[in-house]
Amino acid sequence: MKANYFLAVLLTVGGLCQAGDAPSSLPLPVPAAASLPAGPLGESIVRGRAYLAQTKERLPDFVGNGLACKNCHLGNGIEVGTEPHAGPFVGVVAGFPQYRSRDGAVNTLEQRINSCFERSLNGKPLPLDHPAMIDMVAYMTWLSQGVPVGTQPGGHGMPQLKLPRSPDLAQGKAVYQARCLACHGIDGSGLANPAGGYVFPPLWGPQSFNIAAGMARHFTAAGFIKHNMPLGQGNSLSDDEVFDVAAYVIHQDRPDFPGKIKDWPQGDKPQDARY
Repeated sequence: MKANYFLAVLLTVGGLCQAGDAPSSLPLPVPAAASLPAGPLGESIVRGRAYLAQTKERLPDFVGNGLACKNCHLGNGIEVGTEPHAGPFVGVVAGFPQYRSRDGAVNTLEQRINSCFERSLNGKPLPLDHPAMIDMVAYMTWLSQGVPVGTQPGGHGMPQLKLPRSPDLAQGKAVYQARCLACHGIDGSGLANPAGGYVFPPLWGPQSFNIAAGMARHFTAAGFIKHNMPLGQGNSLSDDEVFDVAAYVIHQDRPDFPGKIKDWPQGDKPQDARY
């Protein structure tokens, strides 16, 4: 575990891929920094990494809360989106275009990124030709080199965790107080960085992801917590603990999303949707 990784998050926004595959211990094929191309393309890739790491600070007109893309798409302290089972960007380009039942349509990668801006970042979509969109896609494409189109490496997306029972919110609160409160606060408001952004992001309240974000899904939040939390101690909580604490977190007050009325137009809304 690299020291800088501890500036990442405990829990937040939804991933760019659909629910992940079975857990895998294999490392993702992350390209070496030395493979960055020279010239304008390399400069675009570096800018894309910065947008994903400092989304609020660099794109304030499009982000409506205190989060950044890296808060869900965990990295290694240098790159963003390189951790298995945490919405990695490695290979994500190879998986698009992609049908998404929530939209009832085939999405491009750019459309999927904008969905995160509207839901996870509670903001506004970028124009598809916005320089930041081009740079973020350039970065994801660089991370995805060597992953064949139509395939996805082990650990892609967000694995789901579902138990055959109803969650116990009282027990979830107890787990939160014992294992999450130190970083995210008693009121879920996170730990702000005086220099901007958050050291540990808000899990609920006006600065967190909205009700329609991927991480507002119970089984997705539970899967993320299981593999990645507490920070640096992934897989240390039991399935029962993460199932309950995920339910407790996602059922706290958070921003609404009026556009949710258009979701799952084919009538295939998942069981763990918040609305």
